[in-house]
Amino acid sequence: MSGKSDVKRKNEEERDQLTGILKKSMAEERIASRMRERRGGTLFLCDVDHMRRINEQYGHQTGDECLNRVAQILSYMISPNDILGRWGGDEFIIFMPECQDMGQAQEICQRIRDRFHAGKGKEKGRIQLSLTVVWEQQKMGDTYQKLFKRACEKLEQQKGIQDIANEESKKRKDYYTADVRRVKEELTEQIQKQEAYCQDYETFKCIYRFLERGIARSGYKACAILLTVVDGQGKSPLPYEKEVLMEQLGEDIGTTLRIGDVYTRYSSSQYLLLVIDTTERQADRIVDRIRERFVEGRQGEDVLIHHCYELRAARNVRVIG
Repeated sequence: MSGKSDVKRKNEEERDQLTGILKKSMAEERIASRMRERRGGTLFLCDVDHMRRINEQYGHQTGDECLNRVAQILSYMISPNDILGRWGGDEFIIFMPECQDMGQAQEICQRIRDRFHAGKGKEKGRIQLSLTVVWEQQKMGDTYQKLFKRACEKLEQQKGIQDIANEESKKRKDYYTADVRRVKEELTEQIQKQEAYCQDYETFKCIYRFLERGIARSGYKACAILLTVVDGQGKSPLPYEKEVLMEQLGEDIGTTLRIGDVYTRYSSSQYLLLVIDTTERQADRIVDRIRERFVEGRQGEDVLIHHCYELRAARNVRVIG
């Protein structure tokens, strides 16, 4: 029993309690011992990106689970002769004595980065992790402290480059976000009255054609209505009466149509309406309401006549010539 207790106690002294890999002190001791054999090797430093943000957003328990997952993945990627330890809170250290070629070191470094990148989007509900990884090869006369210092400086440099890149990315994002806000403010209409949308004829035509293009995709219905003011004999009113009648009719149209509908003055005695999500039968009822408003309280014989049709999806026309 005492033998098992001794092994357990020794294991607890050497291993990191959270991840189960070597503690910093034990990893450094073993690396230094291996380096004294003067056989060469490569030291890798791995830093988990955005660990502070993970702890703040999801809590330290989730952060610990992430660190444990990183340690597990790294342990799968090393050979029995390699040394893996937890060097700091979110940093890991690996020494590979058999890696003595620069090309091989660079390949291993990239393989570690890719291993975490490849997992993105595959595990639902898991936080996607990324690592910053640098390497430094043992040189003649190196102690562990010298080798580690060079690797640490390289890691700080790499993290600094990433911080600058992240800051520039944030500035660009803020810049574009400001643009979006400005565009939204410029385009959004400040509606003063709950009335239909009165526009000049050219703008009306652009809206009409936009709807024509979208009908095939959206499935919406829309109707165009032409309203004409005539006198009791079916003729155009006298000029001095016409403007008064057309001004009144414009007000009646604006208050009768819905806020999403559009209308325009088409001629001296006509209005053109574009009513959305409406069939021809419904358009007839809309005109009846406008007509009731128009003739209400008036003694004249002027009347409204109308024609309407449903919009159809725009079609491509081949031009020959």
